[in-house]
Amino acid sequence: MQRFQQTLAARVDLEDEGVFSGQRVRVVLEPADTDTGVVFVREDLPGAPRIELRPENVLGTEGATVLSDGRHSVYMVEHLLSALHGLGIDNVVVRVWGPEIPLFDGSAEVFVREILSCGLRLQPALKRFVEIRRSFEVRNGVGRLLFRPAGELRVSVRIAFDHPLIGEQEITLRVDPVSYQREISFARTFGFKEDLLRRREKGLLKGGSLSNAIVLDEKDVLNGSLRRADEFVRHKALDLVGDLFVTGWPLKGEVRAELSGHKLHIEAVKSLLSAPEAVRFSDGLPAVALFFLTPPRARVASPRC
Repeated sequence: MQRFQQTLAARVDLEDEGVFSGQRVRVVLEPADTDTGVVFVREDLPGAPRIELRPENVLGTEGATVLSDGRHSVYMVEHLLSALHGLGIDNVVVRVWGPEIPLFDGSAEVFVREILSCGLRLQPALKRFVEIRRSFEVRNGVGRLLFRPAGELRVSVRIAFDHPLIGEQEITLRVDPVSYQREISFARTFGFKEDLLRRREKGLLKGGSLSNAIVLDEKDVLNGSLRRADEFVRHKALDLVGDLFVTGWPLKGEVRAELSGHKLHIEAVKSLLSAPEAVRFSDGLPAVALFFLTPPRARVASPRC
């Protein structure tokens, strides 16, 4: 497990249409100093308001995770947060020209590819972790999240949908940068044709296309083929990894999510953080270790970055 904090080696510049707003949205990820955490900046608004990634600034809705300081918001942050958490990135400034993060292909693959093409830089400060100290469970209807102590991040996800391509699926993973890239970063979000049409008629979806998600009718996929037969549950694992990053600190522990979504994920993490006997915040090593350890050489950024 990486012991030192990490940021980007260079700026990453992305742009696409927002599915909620229909606007063209630019997103720039910039390197940040140690202990900065994750900070979003609404560059399109007067004064360029900054919104820090902290539990009180995160809201879970039925279809997305939202970052908000009560006056300014950024929607659809879950896939970007998933990529940052999965790759072990601690410090980054996210500049956004628009009200949401673009969905791109519905996965975290674009973020992962572009970040890694520009490289990562290790920093001379120890990582900070949120560590689960004892079992803690949160239920909401049929949904459930169970947290248990572990020396690394492990996730188990179970879903069940009344659809011939989905049914009941389950996956269990140890999450590190390698497994994240190989096992879940590519998994796309999915939706049902009737639900998407209904949302578009109500004006909830002003942008987007069949390239932004797996779209299903009653029996099949309407836009291409699956990347894995269980891509559906893998995407739910991708979402969970993003939603577990609400503090901006990586999580150490085992998390089992059953029949859950963004709303329950965020509620559960906030409940966990409010139970001091169940969780603690800590550095990866004693502070004295800084005098004896030196971060390895950072990866050099690509010339195009």
